[in-house]
Amino acid sequence: MKKLLLVVLSSILLSSCSLLYRGLLGVDTSPQWFDKEDLTKSAKKYDIDSEFLLILDTASYTNSIKIEMRDTVAKLNTDTSIMSKNLRYKAQKVANDDLQPVQVRLFTSDGQETFKLVNCYVDPPIPMDWNVNQCFDSFPLHSDDIIQNTHTYDLPALLSHTTSSKGDAVGLSDLPNGEYYMVVMWNSFMIRPSKKLIKTVKEYLAANPDQDVTPIYINNHNAQVWGHADSSQRRMIYEYEMAVAKEALK
Repeated sequence: MKKLLLVVLSSILLSSCSLLYRGLLGVDTSPQWFDKEDLTKSAKKYDIDSEFLLILDTASYTNSIKIEMRDTVAKLNTDTSIMSKNLRYKAQKVANDDLQPVQVRLFTSDGQETFKLVNCYVDPPIPMDWNVNQCFDSFPLHSDDIIQNTHTYDLPALLSHTTSSKGDAVGLSDLPNGEYYMVVMWNSFMIRPSKKLIKTVKEYLAANPDQDVTPIYINNHNAQVWGHADSSQRRMIYEYEMAVAKEALK
């Protein structure tokens, strides 16, 4: 009976956007727009010591994913067969995964993606174990899931939507030569998922000291805030960003 009650309670929480569920998940219910100083403070709080701390360009990344999805769907048959429906669903699901707030991705030395895992596949809220299907138990990271093994872009494409904390563009040639690059997308909007993933990645790298892996942390905090802002809030954010940029030129 207790197990049944737990299942019912979990179903209610998972199917709602209640403050209780978001609290358990560790979601900031009143997120603020981040500037560079906020990012630096948050990185220290999360114990991120990587040389490569990047910032995601909110608009360009989202638009690129949506364009990729539309192009993929446009090439599919428009009939109502089960196969066509499944292919359209797959394209939409891949795009949805690519837009998730917390992610880990593994790329080879030439920038080809070999693994990805996003927060949707991690059982919330407790214990929120990122070792889904024991993917962190071996090297390199691996998953047999079809959707997770559908890769829509390489590392250079992802980096083209980022800048360094100083505002500089970053490309594959700016990274140290190595066998693998592990990208972690994190933010201070989904607090617990971000902290748990960063901790998992750090432990994984420590457990594989002989492997040549460069960690890259991409903060997408503002992308999450932007998605929840209305038109007036977005205008205020834009004006704030313009004022900050103007002040920096003085």
